[in-house]
Amino acid sequence: MKSIVFSLFFFLSFSILALPTAKIIKLKGSASYNGKVLKLGDTLQGKGVLETKKASFIKLEIKEWGNHIVLGPSSEMNLALTSKEVQKKYEITKGICRWKSYLRKKQNKGVIFSKQASIGVRGTDYFLKVNPLLGETEIVVFEGQVLFSNLSDQKDAKLINENQWGGLGGRFGGKISNILTLPSNVIDHFKRYLNI
Repeated sequence: MKSIVFSLFFFLSFSILALPTAKIIKLKGSASYNGKVLKLGDTLQGKGVLETKKASFIKLEIKEWGNHIVLGPSSEMNLALTSKEVQKKYEITKGICRWKSYLRKKQNKGVIFSKQASIGVRGTDYFLKVNPLLGETEIVVFEGQVLFSNLSDQKDAKLINENQWGGLGGRFGGKISNILTLPSNVIDHFKRYLNI
């Protein structure tokens, strides 16, 4: 009986330890996870809502999935740090974020969602802005490629390459707008956002 209890305890402990976690590696101002105020070095687990206040930002490292995510001021993101099988691991509901991935190219780098779009991460560095008031999602890719897909129309998807911009919803329309290649001065401007 003791061996069964020990085996069950060992299995459950291993399962819990195998779940992904997000470590706070930079923090300015005020941020919370499920309403709990965060501090530098804290570790986030499970499902929750990550929020930043005005003039604040937070940088997370999720080693198991090879991601760095910076959430900018007055922003909100739903996290599901539960298992690789969960589809919506990251869902930004408002504000801005910067995604950087350090996985090898052949590995799956994940998908981030907004209300309007899914962003299949083939690139390693991009900027994302979500405006819930206007129902808009915008993306600027700095490195690699991103598959930008309209959640309300599976056939409406476009590959966005390095130094390109894409938008969906609100002022940009119900279909993914024409993809724009941005001049270097505009790219440099966007790169300054959340380059932490």
